[in-house]
Amino acid sequence: MIDPNCIKQFIGILGCMTKLGKSCILRITTTDLYFIVRESQTISASPLIWCALDEGHFFSEFGMEGLSTVDNEIYLEFVAENVARTLSALKVSGTAKSVKIKLTKKLSSPCLTFEIDLPSGTNHSRLVVHDIPVNLVPRRLWNDYLEPEAMDPDISVHLPQLRLMKSIVERMKNLANMATVHVTSEGLLTLTVETEAVSVTSHFDNLHVEKKKEEEASVTIELKRLSNFLGHEQLNPQKVVCDVLQSKLMHLNFLSDSYTLQYFLPGINDQ
Repeated sequence: MIDPNCIKQFIGILGCMTKLGKSCILRITTTDLYFIVRESQTISASPLIWCALDEGHFFSEFGMEGLSTVDNEIYLEFVAENVARTLSALKVSGTAKSVKIKLTKKLSSPCLTFEIDLPSGTNHSRLVVHDIPVNLVPRRLWNDYLEPEAMDPDISVHLPQLRLMKSIVERMKNLANMATVHVTSEGLLTLTVETEAVSVTSHFDNLHVEKKKEEEASVTIELKRLSNFLGHEQLNPQKVVCDVLQSKLMHLNFLSDSYTLQYFLPGINDQ
């Protein structure tokens, strides 16, 4: 990567992944990179986060050789906390001339190696290298990380400004652990928390309706999870679509020309 904006955006996406899951899968194909975080490590666990990055947008040079010509892909797993030091180095290197990412073998262990080329006070440059230990995911487990099937929501709307919604959710977290999200075919979204002492509802109206199969739909979700996701407005998505499947799921989709990021929030009643 040599474009400063691409480097900044990549840092933001990688940071989002590490904050929302303890471990992450990186899937590498000839055209895209995928970050996948699952609810748990059980075989039946569905994805919590699915993020696809366009290789052509982020990288000026890209080369990979997968398992075979038929299965020309690579699946890696890394622990989120191991990425923290690399992210810190990348954040302070806002003037990085380039960032190179390689799959390497260090001390008989595979690593994702970040080579960060920093300008120095002279005409010379300084190379900072960070190794992130990874585990290679065997072919027999690849199907555990398939792209989620397209859902058929009851209603889809565009979310309001993320920063505004985040501030409201933060206040609601002080009152309760969960909230009910209710959307209508008229473009109204409400967030409601109820306790024995108080009931609070925030209203967002005149939202763009992407799809409406029903007149209204609602789901109860965990506020902490929603807050964690809304805190990534720095990714600057072109739009964020909220799909609601009655009582079962809230699906948030960050959409951009260069990436898509899906977040799946299961309904409390469905767990």
